[in-house]
Amino acid sequence: MKIAVIYIAEPYQCYHTASVADALSSEFNFDVTEYYSFPETVQHLERIRAAMHAPALQLRQFHKSWKAKTLKTFRRLDQERILVLRENVDELNQYDAVVATEYTAGILKDMGLRHPALILLMHGAGDRYVNDDHHVRDFDLALFPGVKIENYFKQKNLIRPGHYAVVGYPKFDVFEAIKKESPVLFRNGRPFVLYNPHYQRQLTSYKACMGEIIRGFSGRHDYNLVIAPHIKVFHKGFGLRARRLKQQARDNILVDTGSPAMLDMTYTSQAAIYVGDVSSQVYEFLAEPRPCVFLNPRKLKWRDDPYFLHWTLGDVVEEPEDLMPAILRAPERHAIYRPLQEKLFRETFGEPLLGGSVRAAKAIADYLKAHPPAGGHNG
Repeated sequence: MKIAVIYIAEPYQCYHTASVADALSSEFNFDVTEYYSFPETVQHLERIRAAMHAPALQLRQFHKSWKAKTLKTFRRLDQERILVLRENVDELNQYDAVVATEYTAGILKDMGLRHPALILLMHGAGDRYVNDDHHVRDFDLALFPGVKIENYFKQKNLIRPGHYAVVGYPKFDVFEAIKKESPVLFRNGRPFVLYNPHYQRQLTSYKACMGEIIRGFSGRHDYNLVIAPHIKVFHKGFGLRARRLKQQARDNILVDTGSPAMLDMTYTSQAAIYVGDVSSQVYEFLAEPRPCVFLNPRKLKWRDDPYFLHWTLGDVVEEPEDLMPAILRAPERHAIYRPLQEKLFRETFGEPLLGGSVRAAKAIADYLKAHPPAGGHNG
């Protein structure tokens, strides 16, 4: 059977999906072709394959019209993504299955995708409300990292038995291979705090707290700081925001606006303390339970809201001037939160932690065996 694995957004999708594409090819002998939208995706795929000692797969760039290219030039990336999917439906219809890692791909069925099974391999495992998660019902098969996400979609009546599976988090397999690369090092040898603000305008702490956290760490002699926002923070502004932020780097402050370390769990695996707002990366950080601080400068009413469940895993700060005191006392308060951190981590990713790539590939193979496409392709 022929399978298309699509990377329709930035290269962060590679770290969730590439290892599953490898397993589909090597373990189950599917004919796998990967489609990408961002040219830099190729470099990330090559890096992952080299670390995992996996052979390259067939690789194709999505066809893009002049209109799609114009939308990308002007950073209208949500509109561009939808247009690119529409322009490539006929190409994708040649496959027996299409594997995607974001909800947006659910609209392919409305665009005319008929022959392939449409499969969702989720990226991220956070709690934030996502306004297009209803598209999960448009997939023939949805693969979830753990029971937390499974229960969420069951409660919303968006999944049905036989059309979803809990497989774990393939990104941990990728990181297990990549982590052998160089660790994050500061000349002073001190531990670092990770500040990981999200991009969503209504929720991010970026504008309200960035200046305060930079001032707070400038010249400190106990901790270093790594600033690694979600990559989509830099979508707009034609690079101006990234350039301005890089100017804030110091001997003890590392600013990252686009390196692979932002995407592959390098920072979340090595930080001593996590500081953020609603990014799902906090759950990746909790592979080893450690202190967390969450920022709520908009004073959102978050208690008892399931979309802010992770804010129960550390102190929540509303006033920027309270940020540094909260960070510095986080290690002594960690014992309060550690039991719940461990519980929610297990519910989010399940056990065992490694092997999610093969489990996901097997779930896909089992589904396609039970639901063979009509007139399927061979080889």
